[in-house]
Amino acid sequence: MATGPFEFAIIGFEGNRFTGEILPRVRALQEKGLIRVADLLFVKRDAQNQIRVTEITDLKDEEARVYTDLLNSFVGLLSVEDVEQLASGLPRNSSAAIVLFEHTWAAELKNAVLRANGRLLGGGLLRSEEVERLQRDLAASAGSVD
Repeated sequence: MATGPFEFAIIGFEGNRFTGEILPRVRALQEKGLIRVADLLFVKRDAQNQIRVTEITDLKDEEARVYTDLLNSFVGLLSVEDVEQLASGLPRNSSAAIVLFEHTWAAELKNAVLRANGRLLGGGLLRSEEVERLQRDLAASAGSVD
């Protein structure tokens, strides 16, 4: 079975406060088959610079219940070393959710490329600054179309 590429995201929050606003969107993307959440951790760095990592399985039952549907897809691929490296830039008195997800939409595309005897020669993600520049360029070109 082919898998899609995996990507991690570090979503930071000031003041060590998580809200539940992001979870419904992640859930919707997973339900549509676009992504699969493979790992999800919460990291907090306090004012004394101490880091605490919390996995979903560390949560109390009532807190973990919110993530029950995502737990079925967890693989737990992130190691302690991965988390330490990813959390190293987290400022004091802040928190982050570290999510590892698979781009499941890409698995069928990968299979089609392989069936066509093709191979991926390169790829990558654009930094947010580049995406913003491209959006400005697209907006400017759309305004100048006759």
